[in-house]
Amino acid sequence: MKNTITAGFLLILSISFPAFSDFATILIYHKFGEDKYPTTSVSMEDFKKQMDYLKKNNFNVIPLSKLIDFLQRKEDIPPKTVVITIDDGYKSTMRAYKILKKYRFPFTVFLYMEGVGRYPDYLTQKQIEILKKDPLVEFGNHSYAHKRFAKILEKMDLKSYKNLIVEDTLKAERRLKKLLGYVPKVYAFPYGEYTRPMIQVLKEMGYKALFTQDPQNVSKDTPLYLIHRQPIVGSWAKMKHFKDVLITEVLPVVKHNPPIGYLIKNPPEIWAEVKNVQNYKNCGVYISELGWIKAEKKGSRLFINLKKPLKRWKNRIGITCWNVKTKRKSTFFWTIYNRERK
Repeated sequence: MKNTITAGFLLILSISFPAFSDFATILIYHKFGEDKYPTTSVSMEDFKKQMDYLKKNNFNVIPLSKLIDFLQRKEDIPPKTVVITIDDGYKSTMRAYKILKKYRFPFTVFLYMEGVGRYPDYLTQKQIEILKKDPLVEFGNHSYAHKRFAKILEKMDLKSYKNLIVEDTLKAERRLKKLLGYVPKVYAFPYGEYTRPMIQVLKEMGYKALFTQDPQNVSKDTPLYLIHRQPIVGSWAKMKHFKDVLITEVLPVVKHNPPIGYLIKNPPEIWAEVKNVQNYKNCGVYISELGWIKAEKKGSRLFINLKKPLKRWKNRIGITCWNVKTKRKSTFFWTIYNRERK
C-alpha cells in the first residue's frame, strides 16, 4: 500500500521550501562535540542548528526502516525526506540523542561491535539499554572488527576473503544478539568501502540493505545493496554544505564504467549513461586524485578520456550536472580501487 501524505501537509512543504521530491537524504554522523577529532565530528552548535533547520522547514524525518520499505517497493519518495544515521556508536551519540529526542526525530545507530560495551570511547551497555528502549532508535551492523575489508581483498584469495567477511559478520551478530536481543539485518560498510564479493556475502547472509558513504542522495531506483549517504563531518558539517545536500537531486545514471570494485585496466574508461540526458548541462566528472574534469557528451553518455594511470589505491568517482528544468545540482557517485599503484 502506497504511503500517503495529506494535501495540507504538502501545501505546508511547498510554502516553506521549493517543492521537490523523488529523493531522500540520508545523513551520516560519527562524533558530536569532539574537538579533538575535527575530521569526524560535528560541533554541538552546528548539530543543533541542523536539527532546528529540519524542524522549522518541515522536513519529513523518517526512520531508516521506512525508507528501506520505499526502496523495496520502488515507491515514490515523499518530498523533503531525511533519514539520520550515526556510525560506530561513540559515547558522544548520547549528546546527539538529547537533541534528537527533543525534536522527536528517529535515527539509526550502526554499531561497531568490538568497541561498544567495551572500549572507553564507545557506548556502554547501560547507554545501549537506554537507546534500545526508545522507539525513535533503530540499530544496524557496522561489522565486528571495523577493518578495511576492500583493502584486504587486494592481496587475499577470494575464498579466504569471503570466509573472513562471514566470520566477522557472525561475530558481530552474536554480540548484537547479546546486547539488543535481536540481529538487525542492515549493514553500513566500515570506512564506506565495499566490494562486489562483500556485497554478495552479506546479501546471502540475509541482509536487506547495505549502506555506503558515497556522498549522494537516494532515489527509488537506488539499489538496496548500495545505498548512498551524505557524511556530515569536518568542513562538511557546516550549515552551507548541510543545506546544499538537502536539495541536491540524484542524477539518473543507468550504467557506468568502471564498475564498483577493483579496476580491470588502468587508466580506466570513465563514463556514465544518463537517463534523459538532454535535461542536464554543465556536467563534470570528479575523481578523488584529480579533482573535477569537464565531461564530454555523446548520445546519452557522459565521459572523460584519461591519459595516465590512476595512482591512488582508492578513488571516488562522481558525476555532477545541473538540471535545466529544476535549476538544481544532480549527482551520482561510486568507488573504485586500484591494485597496481605507482
